[in-house]
Amino acid sequence: MSTFFNDIQAAFDTKLNTTVSDPIAFPNIPFEPSAGTVYIKPSFLPAETIQASLGATGKDETNGIYQIEVVVPRGSGRPQSVDAIADAFKRGTVVTYNDVNVRVRSVSIGVALLTDTAWYSVPVSVNFQTFT
Repeated sequence: MSTFFNDIQAAFDTKLNTTVSDPIAFPNIPFEPSAGTVYIKPSFLPAETIQASLGATGKDETNGIYQIEVVVPRGSGRPQSVDAIADAFKRGTVVTYNDVNVRVRSVSIGVALLTDTAWYSVPVSVNFQTFT
């Protein structure tokens, strides 16, 4: 059974964990943000996997987005973590986990959103490509 989706996410999670010092709210792991504290919220969004080469042992290509939300208290201004994350995942960066190499195709910063009355969120979208 293939585990490359888990490996792709683990490669990004590992890189993120070494990039930021803020607490990270990983998916499906209990997390309670502290009032007045910046935290990071990543999401793994794979797109369709397509055939990249011929034959039963040919390669597949998977593209997708690893989206990283930087969540800050409302009224505290633009978070500096956004630029640090974008720099760490710049175009051409390769992250690896269990011999699965994932290449960053581009990184962009999205429009900031007011998530509720207490929090403000800035998304950083990391577009990726891998061959498995």
